[in-house]
Amino acid sequence: MNMPRWPGFEGPLIVQPASQRSEDYPRDHAATIRIADDAPLGVRHWRTWTSQGATPAMKFIVGDLPEIIETEVEGEPLPVAVTPPVTINGRIFPREDVDVWTFPARAGQAFTISLAALSLGSQLQARLIVQDAAGHPLQEALATQRTDPMLQFTAPRDGTYGVRIDDVNANGLQSYVYRLTITDRPVVTRTFPLGGQRGQSVKLALAGQALPARELEIKLPATGSGAVSVPLVFNGKFATTTVLELDELPELVYAEGSAPFAVPAVLNGRILKPGGTNVWRFSAKKGETLEFSLASARLGSPLTPVVSVVDDSGKTIVSGEAAPGELTDLTLNFRAPADGEFLERISERFASRGGADFAYRLRVAPPNPTPDFQLTLANDTLTVIRETADSEPAPGKPKRGGKQQPGKLKVNVVTRGGFKGDIDLAVEGLPSQVTVSGTKIAAGRTTADLSFSAEHGAKIGAAHLTVRGTATLNGEVVTRTASLPAPRGEAAIDSVLLALALSTPFKTTSEFLMNIVPRGSKYRRPYGIERGGYEGPLVAKLADRQGRHLQGVTAPPVEISPGDDRFEFEVTFPPGMELSRTSRSQVMLLGTIRDHDGSEHVVSYSQNEQNDQVITITQAGLLELELDLTSVRVVPGAAVKIPFHLRRDKSLAAEAVRVELTLPAHVQGVRAEPVTVIGGTGLGGLEVFFSASPGPFNMPIRVFATTLDLRQPHTAEAFIEFVRPAMARTARAQE
Repeated sequence: MNMPRWPGFEGPLIVQPASQRSEDYPRDHAATIRIADDAPLGVRHWRTWTSQGATPAMKFIVGDLPEIIETEVEGEPLPVAVTPPVTINGRIFPREDVDVWTFPARAGQAFTISLAALSLGSQLQARLIVQDAAGHPLQEALATQRTDPMLQFTAPRDGTYGVRIDDVNANGLQSYVYRLTITDRPVVTRTFPLGGQRGQSVKLALAGQALPARELEIKLPATGSGAVSVPLVFNGKFATTTVLELDELPELVYAEGSAPFAVPAVLNGRILKPGGTNVWRFSAKKGETLEFSLASARLGSPLTPVVSVVDDSGKTIVSGEAAPGELTDLTLNFRAPADGEFLERISERFASRGGADFAYRLRVAPPNPTPDFQLTLANDTLTVIRETADSEPAPGKPKRGGKQQPGKLKVNVVTRGGFKGDIDLAVEGLPSQVTVSGTKIAAGRTTADLSFSAEHGAKIGAAHLTVRGTATLNGEVVTRTASLPAPRGEAAIDSVLLALALSTPFKTTSEFLMNIVPRGSKYRRPYGIERGGYEGPLVAKLADRQGRHLQGVTAPPVEISPGDDRFEFEVTFPPGMELSRTSRSQVMLLGTIRDHDGSEHVVSYSQNEQNDQVITITQAGLLELELDLTSVRVVPGAAVKIPFHLRRDKSLAAEAVRVELTLPAHVQGVRAEPVTVIGGTGLGGLEVFFSASPGPFNMPIRVFATTLDLRQPHTAEAFIEFVRPAMARTARAQE
C-alpha cells in the first residue's frame, strides 16, 4: 500500500548552502510481517525488489518485549508515556526532530536504556538524554561512528522520567529509524572473558543490570566456530543471552605480572586502567614462527590495541597497532631470532583510556600450514537489465542490437596456508535465459567479477543465487560457499538476490530553461517525450531523488495520454521559500509496460541533467500577509479575533483573497471560518473558536492566504502562537 510522500509535514526550512545539496524524498510504504510464537529471537534479513532493481538486505529484529510504533507529530516534542519493559519503534523525521518517551520509576529502580540505529543500517547518529519531569537532563549517551548509545539509569526518587532522542547533527529523514528499549529486566552489558574453548566450561565475570549473580560458569557448545549466542541460566532459570567467541585452542586469563603461557593458546586479558600494560611470557626456539592475532573491536571492545614482542633484553622483535575504529583483528608474524624467552606486551593506544570494558582475545599459534580459502561477497543483491529487442533501442542511444551492460557481482578471495591454486566458481539458482561468465579465479588473484546477462526472453522477476567456489587442496577437491560478512553474533548472508529488470524505453526531452518566479505562485514547464517505441499512458511526478533540497516545492501528478509526446509540468512554490535562490526540481516519468508473458511492470525515468530540471530563481511573492498579533492567549470555550493586513502587487489589486487557519492534524478543538477579502481591500480578521479542551499547541499555527484565481493562484502565509495559561499547561502536564 502506497503512503503519502510526507506524513503531513515538511520540517524546518533548509537555507543555503545546505539547500544546494542533493536530497532524497523516499515514499513510505506499508507492509505486514507475521512472526511465529516460537520464532528465535534476534536478527532477520529482508530484501525487496521491483521491475527495475533490488534493495540490499536490511535488518528486522525479533524481540521478546511489548512493542509500540511511534505516531509522528509535527512541531515541538509531545512526550508519550510508556510502561517498561518496552521496545519503541520510532524515527527522527524530519530534520531537527526530537522524540520524548516518559516512564514511571520508583526511587532506586534501575533501568537499561539502549537504542539500536546504526546497528540496523539506519543513518541516525543518536543522542540519548534521560531527564526528570521538569526536563532537566540527568544522564546522556552519544552514538559513536560504530556503536549506538546505551546507558544505565537509577531513579533518584519516585516520579516520571523521560528519554529524549535526537540526531547529534540535527538531521532526520524517514530512514532515520531506531529501536529504543527501556527495561528493568536482567541485562548483560559486559562479559569477561570474551570467549572460550569449544566444548569446555568457562567462568564468566558479568556486568549488567538485575543479574542474580556477578559470576557464572557455563558449558560452551561442542560445535560451531566464531561468535555464538549463549544462554545465561541462573538457578535453572533463563535470564538473558550473551555472545561469545569459540576456539579450539586452550584458553588462559591474564593475571597481574608477566603471565606465562605455552604455545598454542588463546590469551584473554583487559587493560584495566589508563596507561596499563598486560605482559605475557613464552618460550620459542630459534627460527620458530608464530602468528599473533588480537581481536578487540570486532568483539565489541573499545580497546585500540598496541602489541609488541620483545626479547629478554627488551629489544623489540615485532610490533603493531590498530587504527581507531578499525574492526579487523591485529595480526603480527613472529620469527624467533634465537632460543629463549620472549615477552608479549599489550596496551591501549591512547594512554588516557582503560577500564573493565577494554578486553581482548589474543590467539597465538604457528601459522596454519594447511592451504585453504574463503569467499566473500561484496554485495548481497544484483540487478541485471534484460536485453531489449532490436526494435527497442535504449532511449537517447543508437540501436545496438538490444545489448545491455552486464550486471557485475564481485567475489573476494581470502587465502591462508599459502594457497595459490585456481578456483572455479559456480552460480546456483540462475533463472532461464540468464548466463554468467568470469567464473574462474586464476591462482594468485584475490577478486573475481562475475558478469551476468539476461536474454530478451528472460522473465522479469527475482531469484536467489548461491555462489560456490571449488578448488583442489592437497589433492582433495573442496567447495566453499561465498557469503557477505556479518557483524558479530549475526548469521552471514550466503545468498544473492538477483533482480531481472527492464530498461526504460521513454525519456523526457527539453531545452535549457530558467525563469524568475515569485514565491507563493505556480509555474508550468514544457517538456517533450521521446517514447522509444512505448505508446501507452505516462505519469509525470516530482522525482524521489532531487539534485537539490526542494524547500517545500510540490507538484500534482500529470497524466499523459497514450501517444502524446508533449506535456506541461506544474510546480507550486510555497510562500516561505528562500529569496534569490536557484531552485532545481527534477521530474520523473512512470509508465506500465506489458511484457511478452502478459505481466505488467511499472518503470520510471529521471535524469539530473539541467535540461531536464525545472529551474527558477525565487523572487518576492506578489501577495503578502501580516498579522496584527504574533500570539494569542487560549481561553477554553471562548473565541479570539486575529486582525490581519493583506498587501497585493498591483497586478493582483482587484483579486479577492481567501484567508484561513490551517491546523496540523494533531491539534484539536480549534476552528475558524475562512474569510474572503474582496479586491481593493486589505484589512480583515479571523475569528478563532476554542473548545473546552483545545490543543496541544506545540508549534506556531499557519494562517494561509490565497487568491481565488484557480488558474494562477498566489499565496502568502503568516504564523501565530496559541498560548495556554500557565495553570492550564501545568494541569495538562500532570494528567
